[in-house]
Amino acid sequence: MTSVAPDKNDQPDESAPVFPRADDTAPHIARPYRALEHELERAVRDRVEVNLRVTAAVNAMRDGGCSWADIARILGTAPQTAHKKYSKPRPPRD
Repeated sequence: MTSVAPDKNDQPDESAPVFPRADDTAPHIARPYRALEHELERAVRDRVEVNLRVTAAVNAMRDGGCSWADIARILGTAPQTAHKKYSKPRPPRD
């Protein structure tokens, strides 16, 4: 592979596009990933909501008498994992 170093006498090409710096006043160019940032923020909010819904459903199933094995099967995990993640903390013994 060969490389060619630019000549010291080379001048910038006048026809080449000039891109603004990130701190210039062109937010649609300076922040090309802003739409993706918004999508990620929405996904994180959705994930929080879904986690709350899953926790509420697990608690309702437990209150209704379902076993950890039944809940774990639906969650696609081991009963011990489901218990560790979703069991309600018990008050300390006296």
